[in-house]
Amino acid sequence: MRAFPLVAIRSFIQATRDSGYKSTSAALAELVDNAFEAEASSVEIELVEDPVTGEKQVTVTDNGGGMPPATMQLALQFGGSTRFNSRRGTGRYGMGLPNGSLSQARRVDVYSWANPHRIWATYLDVDEIVAGTLDGVPKPVRFKPTRLEEYPSFPSGTIVVLSKCDRLDYRTLRTLVRRLHTDLGRTFRQQIYDGKELRINGEVVRPIDPLFLNEGNSLTGAELYGPSLEYEISPPDGLSSKVIVRFSLLPIEQWHSFSNEEKNRYGISRNAGVSIVRAGREIDYGWYFMGSKRKENYDDWWRCEVSFTPDLDELFGITHTKQKINPTETLNEILSPDLERIARELNSIVRKRYLGARDTEKEFRSVAVAHARDHLMEPLDGAQSSVRRSVRPHMALLRLGYEINEQVLEDVSFYLPSLVRNNLKLVLNQDHNFYQKVYQPLIRAEHLEPSLMLEHLQLLLLAAARAECSMKSKEERTVVERLRHGWSNALTAFLD
Repeated sequence: MRAFPLVAIRSFIQATRDSGYKSTSAALAELVDNAFEAEASSVEIELVEDPVTGEKQVTVTDNGGGMPPATMQLALQFGGSTRFNSRRGTGRYGMGLPNGSLSQARRVDVYSWANPHRIWATYLDVDEIVAGTLDGVPKPVRFKPTRLEEYPSFPSGTIVVLSKCDRLDYRTLRTLVRRLHTDLGRTFRQQIYDGKELRINGEVVRPIDPLFLNEGNSLTGAELYGPSLEYEISPPDGLSSKVIVRFSLLPIEQWHSFSNEEKNRYGISRNAGVSIVRAGREIDYGWYFMGSKRKENYDDWWRCEVSFTPDLDELFGITHTKQKINPTETLNEILSPDLERIARELNSIVRKRYLGARDTEKEFRSVAVAHARDHLMEPLDGAQSSVRRSVRPHMALLRLGYEINEQVLEDVSFYLPSLVRNNLKLVLNQDHNFYQKVYQPLIRAEHLEPSLMLEHLQLLLLAAARAECSMKSKEERTVVERLRHGWSNALTAFLD
């Protein structure tokens, strides 16, 4: 009976290109992993585009130890690795170089040297494999530079060139470069903090700390919340290993007044979650180990980091692409009770501090608007102008100052106004039903329901209309009508 090969290579090479890398950043991170494992201290990523054809090319150069020819063939073989199933570094299955490269490009060339005078080269080409002209990793051949720029700048190292790139994330290199800075700065933040250098098109990649604790290409100012949690966990058929968990609390009082655009730019809004760090390298970010706690807006103001070693890969559900976890029930039972409890504590702390920060803000935009437009109305009797007496009355533009305060009043009114010299003070009654059910929730809310706002506004006007219609004497109705006219005129001026 005719033997069938274990893998149908032509179909496999096309199918494996869809192996699940979520981004170009994730695919290139595999090449950076390999460089750092080869003890490189510097990695340079270069992206170029042919001005005529528009074809893009990505080159990753490192100053690691380099590879001998046999190792190069292994490195390009799917599952080939000198460290297969090793738990000592970031790589494990020998899939990173070929899988990551061909997920973005149809050809990958590898050049490596332990001596700059003996450079070896080999490659994989999807089109040649599909055509049947290439059925394995070619034996490396000597590469002899013919141009000055082809000579290596390091005594040892490796160059990986991706060409015929047909699956890069963005059409423009400028956008892709910006995205790579963000993603790789975060993924390899610990290595960069430890002294490794990563550059993209000559520009140094700065680290990004999602916990906002360390300096880099992001805001800093958060504080650790409590001591680190350490768990001794014994994986199946292995020695015990540690999981370390840290929480941080963002400086709410300093940052809560940022605009929505700023919060998005700095990575505060819609970014609540847990950073999963394996062997010093972030591999995932999401709402993990939170038990029954649902994610809320207030959770944007704290962060969590869970670090572990590759010994616990099975418990965390690590795949060969190292970009997502699928934790087992056993691991969830160990971590979730503490992490959920602390997450709820932080949510409560953030809620109180955020509302406290909002409540202490005395300068409302409405106050500034009222002051700026007060000159559009007749001056109030009793207000004193600070202009010189020599200025003619029609030239003296008196602008009232405005102030809004809140306190419990021994009065049934929702508010009490007073005029002191040229300052109008408005005191809101914290005991009033409108304050408690409408005003206070409104001033604290981040997301408002338009239909509910409209309902409350209509009820406010209906209550005023009913009160006016309850006036019985002509004198009372005249006074209230004057009040309505004056209030309407002032409202028109303020909203103009």
